[in-house]
Amino acid sequence: MKVTIDAGHGGEDSGATGSLNGYFESHAVLDIALRLRALLERHVEVQMTREDDTFTSLPERCRMANEWGADILVSLHLNSATSDASGFEVFTSGSTKSKDLAKRVWSRHTKAFPDQKDRGVKTAGFYVLKHSDMPAVLTEGCFLSNDAENQWVSLDETRQQMAEAIGQGILDYFNIDTNTPELTIEERVDRLEARLGI
Repeated sequence: MKVTIDAGHGGEDSGATGSLNGYFESHAVLDIALRLRALLERHVEVQMTREDDTFTSLPERCRMANEWGADILVSLHLNSATSDASGFEVFTSGSTKSKDLAKRVWSRHTKAFPDQKDRGVKTAGFYVLKHSDMPAVLTEGCFLSNDAENQWVSLDETRQQMAEAIGQGILDYFNIDTNTPELTIEERVDRLEARLGI
């Protein structure tokens, strides 16, 4: 199974900015994405659309996933609003498989964070959802424009729990039992070498 993890924004495009502490969306979602990769690569092949604070265009993100032949794409974002909105939501292109993936990620997140406002699963025409050849979802983990959620997502433990919830939702989608043996060191090295073209 091949999973493309898309950390939104990056480089000169910082995305949303925390109202309380100026925390950049691009930095937060990259951290979540790297944590997610560490969890997933024990069970599936992982491609990152960016691994540092650099800008990657939307067409390039889709091209990477499409050419690699990813089975799914998961795009990570944090939200912003002019009102005091809060909560978690998952967007899908509307295809059956995308909806299934979205519901599994949404379910794991709502179980991990029962006190957070649940904004549900929604259909949207975001670029990465429309131009990906595989089932794709876009998560909005919280609202950086909300002081409480801004402070909350600034904590390492929150971002780790978010990564774990998304990761478990992805494994649920693939029906992968986390109790099955992990990849051996040799298998991990082989995958890393393949990814680096060595």
